[in-house]
Order: sequence, then C-alpha cells, then structure tokens
Amino acid sequence: MRRWHLYEGRQTPWSFFDKIYVVSLPSSLDRRAYVGRHLADLGIEGFVYHDACGPDHPDVKKIVSANLVHQYPPCFRCGKLSCGRADCNNQLIGPQVAVFASYLNLWKTIAATPQRALVLEDDVQIHPWWPKVLDFLSKQESQGRIEFAPDQPRLLRLGWGMSADHDDTACRLEDKLRMSNPAHALTSAYAQALLDRFEGVNHTADVFIHRDAPKPGEALTVFPPIASELSWSDGRFSSLIHPRNSHAAYLEAQGQSQKASAYRDLVKTHMTQVAHTSKEN
Repeated sequence: MRRWHLYEGRQTPWSFFDKIYVVSLPSSLDRRAYVGRHLADLGIEGFVYHDACGPDHPDVKKIVSANLVHQYPPCFRCGKLSCGRADCNNQLIGPQVAVFASYLNLWKTIAATPQRALVLEDDVQIHPWWPKVLDFLSKQESQGRIEFAPDQPRLLRLGWGMSADHDDTACRLEDKLRMSNPAHALTSAYAQALLDRFEGVNHTADVFIHRDAPKPGEALTVFPPIASELSWSDGRFSSLIHPRNSHAAYLEAQGQSQKASAYRDLVKTHMTQVAHTSKEN
C-alpha cells in the first residue's frame, strides 16, 4: 500500500516527506519571492524557511575562532599547492564556511525530532516529472526495496546542476555520487550522523553531505533528478558563493549589457582574490 502521510490536511506526493525546509538567507528577498511562488505552484504550502548564516554570523565566527576551518596551503580540493589553473578556488572562503554553518544548524533541527526531511535551496527548480519520481519512491519503500525510516541514517540525492541526467527517463536508484544540495532528503538519524561525523570544515558542505559522510548503504541517488537550481545552471540568480559568468550571460540575454559587463569584471576580480597561483611542488 502506498505510504503517503497527511500533509497540511491533504494527501499529496510531497507527503512522502514529513517536513520540507528551504535554506535561505533572510536578506535574499528576491530568491524567497521566487521560491515561494514556485513551490506554491507545485502544491507545497507548508514548507519552512531555514534561515541561513552569512559570513558575519556569530556561528560562523565560532567555527573560525575554534580553528575548525581548513587553511591553505594545501588546496582543500586537491591537496596540492596548485592544480595549474590560475582561476582555481583553492581556499575556503567566508560564504562557504557560512553555508556549512547553516547546514550544521539545520541538522540540529532535523535530528531533534524523528522525521523524513526534504531540504531545498532557495533557487531550486522542480521539474515536471516530480510526481512520478515521488510515487516511485513511495512504492519502493512500501515494497521493502528501500528503507527511509526516521530512525535509520538515510540520504536521498534528488537534484543537482542541470546536465544530461535531467531527462524524463525511467525511475531508478543508483549509488552514483551527485552533489545534491539543491534538493535532497534525509532522515533525522542521518542528520544526527552528520553532526557526529563532523570534525571541521575541511571541504564544502555538499561534499561532506553527499561524498564524505555517508557510510555504505546510507545514500542513494534518484534518477531522473526532480530538481536543478537557477544560479549555477542558467544564471538567473547571482551565485552567493562565487560570481559566475552564467549570470552575466543571463543579464546579457535580458538586454542588460552594462550590468553584464560590470558583472564579468566582478567575476575576474573575485577569482584573483580566491585563487593562489604558487607553483606546484
């Protein structure tokens, strides 16, 4: 029998999850306006904003002052002094530490109450085949093919940057790694596991959640992905971590050439501040 919960008094495919969280900076009014409309159009009315931290947030300062952030050298990505690319982001910057602090706080919230939580970022784009994917997950669970109970540490990767994966294909579950911060689901037991396994900000939050923290059998990737995001994939929103030329291209397409040019200059300036070019040993 299909295992759908009552969600806001009604049964919907979204009821596969007990709670839905949207990670968002309180100051990101444009993103909040967008995601509120987008989720309402999909019948999601009971989501909760999880207020993200900015680089100056006290929780970020605590992590930094406790010497829990990896420092260059070497590069946190490849472990070398240089990968040979002048634009390589090889040191963790304030916004990346802030993202990690935001997720640490969210995991505490999820771990505190038994639940199956869906986590979305505020520039998420849900694709039209989401009902069949959620129905597939519900059937997989009811038939005993997957276990997604709150007391079991489990992670479902549900959405990532636009790629060839985003075709409306047959539903399947694999263990392929995808960085799925735009849309992923986790149990309260996995949230607690993330807290228990956290030793410091040694990489970005998505790598910790989806690559480093899961033990065998804890994480699955859902195909086709039900979501992508709008800052990295098509540039509709400016990235809050690293400015990208995709946003400049979006501005150009909207006829805002002057803003696009200024944004490209911002990208160049930013990369000179976050990349080291010392010779590799």
